[in-house]
Amino acid sequence: MSDKFIPHYFRDIDDTLNDREPYQQQKWTRTAIKAKENVELRQKFPPFVVPAAFYKIVHVNKYTSMEELHLLVNHVQQCTQFTIDTESERSDGQLALIQIQTIPSQLPSLLILIELQHLPFDNPPTYIKIKEFFSLVFRSGNQLYSWGDMDKELEPIQDSHLFNWPTTASLIDIQPYFSDWYEWALAHCESCRPNHHRQHGGVNYDNVTTQNYSSFKCVCHEQSPYRPGEKWSLQKALIYAAHMFIDKSCTVNNWAAGLTSNNSTLSTGRRKKMINYAIYDCFSTTYFIRPVLEYWT
Repeated sequence: MSDKFIPHYFRDIDDTLNDREPYQQQKWTRTAIKAKENVELRQKFPPFVVPAAFYKIVHVNKYTSMEELHLLVNHVQQCTQFTIDTESERSDGQLALIQIQTIPSQLPSLLILIELQHLPFDNPPTYIKIKEFFSLVFRSGNQLYSWGDMDKELEPIQDSHLFNWPTTASLIDIQPYFSDWYEWALAHCESCRPNHHRQHGGVNYDNVTTQNYSSFKCVCHEQSPYRPGEKWSLQKALIYAAHMFIDKSCTVNNWAAGLTSNNSTLSTGRRKKMINYAIYDCFSTTYFIRPVLEYWT
């Protein structure tokens, strides 16, 4: 891809300054490579889009009304499955945002953005209602799906009294399962495998294991770019499995700065981009739950 299509504000990979320490230069180079790759992928693949009618975004901060919290609690009471993710503040690495997507029996789903640096600590009734929300999400019997170790990601606030820890809900990290599923799916591709949905020569291809079916190569999906068992990034997983793109340019950001007009100094455009990034990390994880865990092709 020609460099003229790379936005001017992206760092030059070959830029080396004499006053940078080696570790700073390595970090600079990694960031530049990721930024350029993100732009290239955006131009190559269509975006992953969820219709706006399928979901509603709910911000939980000190400006959230008690009425909104009542509606949120009532909705969560009817759900047993959720997708969860987190974001950390770029300046100090502190956990700043928890994203929770409800997976209800009927749409719309709720995308709940809990802004940890902007909770109503000085408003006991509202704060208690938020704790009730967390207790319902993390209650026994619930399943919380993630792309990454959520036990580790939530560790910084496990003593914050927002919820009881360890949780009695099931925390299910999809990421470690993706590699094996993708290799299996390539060997059982129903779009391009020979004699689709047929038995041939006494062989039922639906019952053949991946190991015995290794001679078949899927041609509509690329082979894994990772080593066997290596963990995939969510962006690459969506591109390789579904040929769709999610923007990762907002990963490192000022997540503690607030995401609503009431509590943020960030521009409207920047907040909108950050919110879109936050909710699509959840959507993408939710997209993979059943295919990966139930071995769909």
